[in-house]
Amino acid sequence: MLEKGRQRQKIGILQMMFLVIAFTALFSVSSNARAAEYSANVNTDRTNGICTYTLNGIDTEATKSMTTKVTYNDNDGNEAIMLEQPVTFDADNCKNGQYTGSFSMSDLKTYAYKEYTVSFVMSDNFTVQAPTKCDFTVHRENMVLKVDGYKSKVNRTISFINSNNDVLVPGKDNQIQLSIAKKDGTNEQKIGSSVEIPNASKSWDIDLTKYCTSYGKYDAVITVQNSKLAAGKEEIAKTQFDVALTYGKIGSKSTAKTEKNQTFRVFVEKVNSALVVKDVTFNIYNSAGKIVCTAKGVHNGTSTYYYSDIPLKSINYKFGKYKIEVLVTDNAGITRTLKATGNATLKVKNGTLTVVKLSNGTCKFKIVNVYIPGNIKRVRFKVYSIKNGKRKFEKSLIGLYSNKAYIANYKYTEKGRFQVIACGYTQWNREIKFRTKEFNVKTVDVGKNGWRYETYAGKTYKFYYKNGDKVTDLTNILKLKKGNNKFKIVVNRAACCVTIYAYDSQKKGFIIPIKTCTVSVGRDTATVSGESGLTTTSSYTPLGSYSISSNGQASKYSLKPMNEPDGSTVYARWASHVVGNVYFHAIAVGSKSHYALNPTTYNKLGSAASAGCIRMTVADAKWLYDYVAVGSRVKIEKGNSKQPGPLGKEAAIKVTGSINYDPTDPSVPISTKKKDYKAGKISGYMTGKGVKVGY
Repeated sequence: MLEKGRQRQKIGILQMMFLVIAFTALFSVSSNARAAEYSANVNTDRTNGICTYTLNGIDTEATKSMTTKVTYNDNDGNEAIMLEQPVTFDADNCKNGQYTGSFSMSDLKTYAYKEYTVSFVMSDNFTVQAPTKCDFTVHRENMVLKVDGYKSKVNRTISFINSNNDVLVPGKDNQIQLSIAKKDGTNEQKIGSSVEIPNASKSWDIDLTKYCTSYGKYDAVITVQNSKLAAGKEEIAKTQFDVALTYGKIGSKSTAKTEKNQTFRVFVEKVNSALVVKDVTFNIYNSAGKIVCTAKGVHNGTSTYYYSDIPLKSINYKFGKYKIEVLVTDNAGITRTLKATGNATLKVKNGTLTVVKLSNGTCKFKIVNVYIPGNIKRVRFKVYSIKNGKRKFEKSLIGLYSNKAYIANYKYTEKGRFQVIACGYTQWNREIKFRTKEFNVKTVDVGKNGWRYETYAGKTYKFYYKNGDKVTDLTNILKLKKGNNKFKIVVNRAACCVTIYAYDSQKKGFIIPIKTCTVSVGRDTATVSGESGLTTTSSYTPLGSYSISSNGQASKYSLKPMNEPDGSTVYARWASHVVGNVYFHAIAVGSKSHYALNPTTYNKLGSAASAGCIRMTVADAKWLYDYVAVGSRVKIEKGNSKQPGPLGKEAAIKVTGSINYDPTDPSVPISTKKKDYKAGKISGYMTGKGVKVGY
């Protein structure tokens, strides 16, 4: 019985399930059939923010009203109802089974820029959903937001572009606002006020210093502004840009100006800041990592090149390698230490030293490619002889600068081993050794010494050498005494040079040149006349053979008054008569004073300038007065300017316009001569012992 009861129960359950399935199928067929009776269409006017819909297939006998429902899906996928709008059908709004209605964004309590679904809930609880949706979205795909300008530039252009001339945001009451903010969202700043959404594009030219207070990445953000938005605004476009400080090379260099000023230049190139560079500071570190100097950078105009000339004194004149650190302060007050550093290498260049042995017991010292930061004041070559392993100082020579080299000639008088040290001296008088070199001098290298017969201009003469140099004044070598010395005096008129010869008993002739003098002869050098043409108005030195002779009164005068063509009287010291009105004498002065010299006349020594006499320095005229005996032969030749004589022609002393004395005059104090020589007023002078200085 129990088993039969269970079978009847199962049959009852199956019958009920069959009935449910059959009802559901019947209802579904019925719903589909009813849905097919309706058709709906939705059209969106984005400009005005209006959605218009049409519903067809309404049977007003069966359906008296409906509710238009507007919804959208939120970010979580949930349906949100934005509007429910009841509609009652009547003969006016529903004709031929068609109803047309609309709603606008202003009908919505709040905006959400979404796609909206429009549904129609009929009075018999049947719902019809429009197959298309109302497009109230923001068309972000047609927006371009860009920032033009390099990352370290102050001025930028931000452009918002409507790429398709689209209605980017639906509705009439929308405006957009540009803002910039740090990438983390802080420090947001509005750029101007909100504006209408452009049909094509809108640009903002901005000065970053008004909105940015630090470096880093920033966002440019466009928000749509509308009071019906839940937050009053909604971000619709964003792009990123950099606010940066940039720079180029950091280093050092020296120029002629910095060397002269005993400085070295440190610099940084291409410094640009989006916040404007206010100051640049250089920190100089030594090799121990200690700051030894801090200096402000300077620049010219709008240049992005900053530099500072660092005095060598500020680093205690210590050479070596220094690190350059650069700090940049901008108008926002930010001081930033640049990551990169530079180097300043203050190093002595020791160069190359060579020793070349020349003829006549001379060797040339030459050092090239030497350098001392802050300029070389001078170079000296210190020479030592080496005997038994010990050094002995011999001589110090100043190097003359020529063709990027320092050169000096050293004359040695004996064989042996020598050492030369080339030393440079700084502007602050510090000695720096460049190079050291040793060299040997052999017997054959030692220069000429003593008497030698040699040829000059086709004639044989007897010369005296000392340490390879030809002696040009044999007064002391011959131990001449004042008074009765029979000499031969030759005047080379073309060269304005006088050579005095002594007699050589071996060769039987006046062939020993013992002294040379630079003179002025008569300014008329074309005349070849002899003494017969001499007059008070002539201006030539007569050619011919004469002697130191009497002119009817005396042969020599310690001070000789002479009459000028204009009738005035001048005074010539140490005059020795030759012929007629021609004398050897010191340059005549307007009074008997030792300080009445005409500097212009003095500076003509070495050229034809006199009225016929042979003008000399005081020292040369006095030597001839003292040492040449009356009756000594005088030969005046036309001569050759390129062959002045076997002893050559000495350089003449030059004086400035303020000098009124002869620098060889023994009556003028040595102190006066030294002072004027140091001041550059005279190019040379003679001491009381006859030593020549400067010439």
